[in-house]
Amino acid sequence: MKFTLLGSGAVRNNPRRAGPSQILQFGCQDDGTDRVWMFDCGRAACMRLAQQNVPAERVNRLFLTHLHFDHVVDVPYFVYVGWNNSRCHPLRIYGPVGTRHFIEHLIRPPFRDDITSRLGHGKSEFGLDPEVIEIQEAGHVLDEDGCSVSAVFTDHGGITTLCYGVEGEGRRVIISGDGLPQDGFTDFARDADLMVYECSGTAEFLARQPWGTWHITPEALGDLATDCGVRRLMIKHLVIEDITGDLMAVHDMGDRIRRHFEGEVMVGADGLAVDLG
Repeated sequence: MKFTLLGSGAVRNNPRRAGPSQILQFGCQDDGTDRVWMFDCGRAACMRLAQQNVPAERVNRLFLTHLHFDHVVDVPYFVYVGWNNSRCHPLRIYGPVGTRHFIEHLIRPPFRDDITSRLGHGKSEFGLDPEVIEIQEAGHVLDEDGCSVSAVFTDHGGITTLCYGVEGEGRRVIISGDGLPQDGFTDFARDADLMVYECSGTAEFLARQPWGTWHITPEALGDLATDCGVRRLMIKHLVIEDITGDLMAVHDMGDRIRRHFEGEVMVGADGLAVDLG
């Protein structure tokens, strides 16, 4: 199993950091290629995917953590380019309640003329309409090809937000959206081989932002990783760099986390990969 952080940024258009997105590669499909699952699909996610030599049409499962635009803005391109390139496997999208409304209004209505044009020239509709699965409660989400997915909720500014846990090939990975952990999170993430969690800014930085209480501080994240007993922690959603322009601020956050967590701490960067074996 291999984890790759496609986008380590957030809302602002930072050329160094694409919007939130990541992939897991594992197993083998019937065509001999790795199975690829994507988690969130923010700004420039598909470009970063291509830089990993992964065509969008090979990704047949997309898991959305929440519907803030920075996490989903590349979804229409992802769906359409996969359809255009004749994906072989049906696309299924998982997400919080509201995902079905989002997809139904995002895919066909705005691109009605485009679709009519392509269908009129012989294009098949296969691959155009994703199946949508809305996650209404914490717990088991999916068992497929030897991998299982479960989910819990985090507290993030009043918008329903998920954190996913993926188990397969003897490894466990935790992939957060944004926000603060809720009761039961420690057991959910316990002993994970890798936890990938947002870290938008230092306590001082967050205190100056109107949305600062929506996010976890580096110190609290270090304590959380220790309580969960995870082996490795990777931070992402590095808003502090976007707003301050300070390229060292993210590394300061990493140092703050290390004072509270003895495991490996990785400061996220676009394309950063972890081979979990």
